[in-house]
Amino acid sequence: MTIWADADSLPAPVREILARRARPAGRTGPDGSGTAEASTGVRVVFAAGRPIPVPRGSEFLLVETGGPDAVDARIEVLAAPGDLVVTRDIPFAARLAEAGLAVINDRGDEWTADTVRERLSRRDFMAGLRSSGLAEMNRARTWGPREKKAFADTLDRVVRRIQATGPRSQDPGLASDVGGGAGRSAADGSVPGS
Repeated sequence: MTIWADADSLPAPVREILARRARPAGRTGPDGSGTAEASTGVRVVFAAGRPIPVPRGSEFLLVETGGPDAVDARIEVLAAPGDLVVTRDIPFAARLAEAGLAVINDRGDEWTADTVRERLSRRDFMAGLRSSGLAEMNRARTWGPREKKAFADTLDRVVRRIQATGPRSQDPGLASDVGGGAGRSAADGSVPGS
């Protein structure tokens, strides 16, 4: 499984939590015991439109061309059933959730096709109110210890679920397997085009 992080705006503590989840296939735990996770491995790939520092044990994919949504488009092409995407971008999360991929944000929210559709609708409604002068942008939301814990808990829960169910739709509302994504084509597990 691969965890794809839309990393341009992720807080450094989120990058650290994600990197700690990285496990090469076949690696055993610190006490020498094997786990289901050890046999399958977990790759963590940070994708960004600019160079960013990434923790050891993870990979970095720099997407320099293609405009403001180039990173999203690259992740969308590379993500395969059984992968997890971490993003703050609600429209991007909506596209991924509609395709049946597992999607979470850095605050510990898991996005399904239904929940992200509702959140996108609310976001668009508030943008309309702000553009007509009826509401102001609330910039008071911060990211701190509570969000860090919620993210770590959600990450662990979703990774366990994916590893238990395998590469099929991760949206409880979608009953069928996901088959529309291009997926990764590199036989050696490397990130194509990087």
